[in-house]
Amino acid sequence: MIRSWHKDNDSVSDSSGTVLFPSVVFGDVPVRRLYLAAAILVLNLCDVLLTRAVLDRGGVEGNPLMAGLMEGLAAPLGVKAIGAAVVGILLMISPVDSKFAERAVVCVAGLYLGIVMWNTAMLGILSLG
Repeated sequence: MIRSWHKDNDSVSDSSGTVLFPSVVFGDVPVRRLYLAAAILVLNLCDVLLTRAVLDRGGVEGNPLMAGLMEGLAAPLGVKAIGAAVVGILLMISPVDSKFAERAVVCVAGLYLGIVMWNTAMLGILSLG
């Protein structure tokens, strides 16, 4: 197998043209992926802040993995920010012509949107009562 380096885009390909190490250049990332990564980050932060507000009003954390961290605010924000950053990085380095990564992140964003809507509803119910 012969590997070649392409100076114009910093990618490494084999002799058949298959890209072995794709270039990760900001200009090559589709804008929709930047929006998806930002949406994941914002929805995760909203999840933590709304969950904290619900807990302060007598609610209960439904996620057993996060329940122990929700005592304060720094730990859950850090965990969610790191998780969102990992998702964002994986999305940015996935092949541009592959739609799987984008569809998976859209599904995750939809899940988090549902969680944020649920937390908002719970906050409204607990605030009125």
